[in-house]
Amino acid sequence: MRQMRKSAFWAVAAIFLWVLANAVDRKTEVEIYSDGGHIHLEVAGTSLSAPIAVSRLTAIEIQAADSIDPPGGCRIVVSAGDHDVISERLPHRFRMPHDSPVPLGDWELDDDAVSGTVWRKKIDIAGPFTVWATFHGRFLSDLNLTLAGAPTSSVAIRRGLINNDCFIRDAEGATLAVTTIDPTPVADFGAALAILLRAAAVASLLIALFTALDRAAFLAPAPTASRRWRAAPLVIVIALAAVLSSGWVARGVLEGLPHTPDSLVYLLQATWLLDGSLSGEVSPIQDFLAVPYTYVVENRWLAHYPPGWPLLLAVGLAVGMPWLVAPLLGGLYILLLYLTGRELDSPVLGLAAAALGLISPMARLIFGSLLSHAAASTLLLAALWLALVARRRYGWQVAALAGGAAGLAFGIRPLTAVAFVIPLGVVLLVGRNRAATRVRLAGAGTGMLIAAAPSLIANHLITGSLFTLPYTLVGAKMYLAANIPFGLRNLDVLVASSGSAIFGWGWDVVHGPAPLALALAFSCLPFVLRRARSTDLMLAAIVIVVMVAHLGTRGHGLHGFGPRYYFEIFAPLFLLTARGFQELARIGVDHRRAENRLSARIAVILFLVLNLSAAAVLPRRLALYRGYNGVDGSLEQQIAELELERGLVILPPDQWQGWAMAARMMEPDPDADLLFIQAKPDDPAIAEIAGDRPIFEWRSNRLVEVDRDVQTFER
Repeated sequence: MRQMRKSAFWAVAAIFLWVLANAVDRKTEVEIYSDGGHIHLEVAGTSLSAPIAVSRLTAIEIQAADSIDPPGGCRIVVSAGDHDVISERLPHRFRMPHDSPVPLGDWELDDDAVSGTVWRKKIDIAGPFTVWATFHGRFLSDLNLTLAGAPTSSVAIRRGLINNDCFIRDAEGATLAVTTIDPTPVADFGAALAILLRAAAVASLLIALFTALDRAAFLAPAPTASRRWRAAPLVIVIALAAVLSSGWVARGVLEGLPHTPDSLVYLLQATWLLDGSLSGEVSPIQDFLAVPYTYVVENRWLAHYPPGWPLLLAVGLAVGMPWLVAPLLGGLYILLLYLTGRELDSPVLGLAAAALGLISPMARLIFGSLLSHAAASTLLLAALWLALVARRRYGWQVAALAGGAAGLAFGIRPLTAVAFVIPLGVVLLVGRNRAATRVRLAGAGTGMLIAAAPSLIANHLITGSLFTLPYTLVGAKMYLAANIPFGLRNLDVLVASSGSAIFGWGWDVVHGPAPLALALAFSCLPFVLRRARSTDLMLAAIVIVVMVAHLGTRGHGLHGFGPRYYFEIFAPLFLLTARGFQELARIGVDHRRAENRLSARIAVILFLVLNLSAAAVLPRRLALYRGYNGVDGSLEQQIAELELERGLVILPPDQWQGWAMAARMMEPDPDADLLFIQAKPDDPAIAEIAGDRPIFEWRSNRLVEVDRDVQTFER
């Protein structure tokens, strides 16, 4: 009976938290008013108007597309004069077309979602009218309200993910007015809080279910896993699987090419470093080498990223395999997850965290890409493990290694590294032996300064100041208090996207608020159960501090495989999630040296079901990233088919994708046999740059040759 009361308490807590989450979650209120000459739109405090004279309204229709947090409605009211013509509830979750792709939480892939009619009402109003509607969810694609009549018009809203804007369009779909929706800090924070409350609700429901299994007869001494079997072979297998899977992503899916402007610039910096320089030589045709995030300063071609990650890519570039660097780091990352979990508790915890890191879609993509997060996350995880080891050892050596790893990470992703290190400093401070604490801090500080020194020197060589980062080359401050409203909106978007990207549990079967909450629920369990240890608090502090650190920037990183700005905190989340499963297995146990055998077995089964099902669909999910961001190997392939060794290739202006596809062939020397430039096809300078080379234009994924005599294009 006592167990049933406990179970009922947690079930009620789950319901309360879920209801509270719905109450604080963001709603999108829409008001449309026609005064006979204009249509006025107000969305979440942002206003827009367009000159459309609607004389008659005959129907209202809502079209929507699916999303990781599917759109739904609350209520719609249509009034004319002083009376309501329509006043009714909208479907809580709109029914989407059956042929719509399953959302991933990635803006590039989810943009292909199929839009369909989710609500329609015939109506007959002559003269001015007002439409009020309230929606919930995060809609990446247009949530469209069509006002059928004389004439027909529509309004569209995108809110809650990478796009936040609204439109007024005519009957043909032409945009008459458009504006961005201003951040709504309170509502945006409430939306992020709602995700965490739902995670706590799911955690409470799991506790209720496992508490019902609490029986004294099932208690037994906890076995020591390391005495039963050796963990090393399993860890090696998991690490090799990580290297192979990310290697397949790197070559088989992403084709070894940069798929974001950032990774394009990293690869360019790597070529400069191989030549022994932090910058490139300014070419006579520099105006035609408009690579994003690069700048010509005092006759130097510079990039605005720190050189730490490009230096690692340069090692791979030296052997012709820059794409292999990240997959190898992915294997090391898995080993470090195991070692950190073992240091926190036991080999079982380490293995669970390593397995979670293996099946993570975001981890496989990051460690298959050319992005700097692969190195930064590995170094920061190494710093975490070494700091934990240093905490139980006397001497400065291990602490110095921890500081060194953090210092190297600073040379790759400075903001994240500083935020990550703050809680680690607290870990090194903990201890009754003050002399040992001072030694640890001195060792960590010395190691950090020595490891960060090369990046500080690079700052001086690039910007003229040790403490001025290359990011300042952009010419404007990137980190400001004024950005906090945008940072709060990004916080919500990134947290929501993390729920889909971190494990991929349930993908292609279920999606929506519950799966997003489930992904974070297990990491909440030690805290909800009040069994959090000091190390759990440290892991949670790392997560929170890194998230808070990004509030001062407008950037969100969602244009690169998902919530990559948060990827460095995925390791603490993997470890906290493993701890959550561990605590589920200990439901009904008040001390660490016992286990509830039934709860433990069910926790293991739940762990296997969630992760094996995610692993089964992982290859299919990752394969969707072929041609990501409009970049593929077609340019290289067509050049190889034509056996083109000498020529001038014109890339489309104002599109970084052309540079990305030419990245492995690009040589910015005007005398190079195969030269790539970015220009308009009719630019008269092209003929002079080409000299006696044949001229080709890359357009619509086709390489076409320019006939200079007749000024036409031919294959």
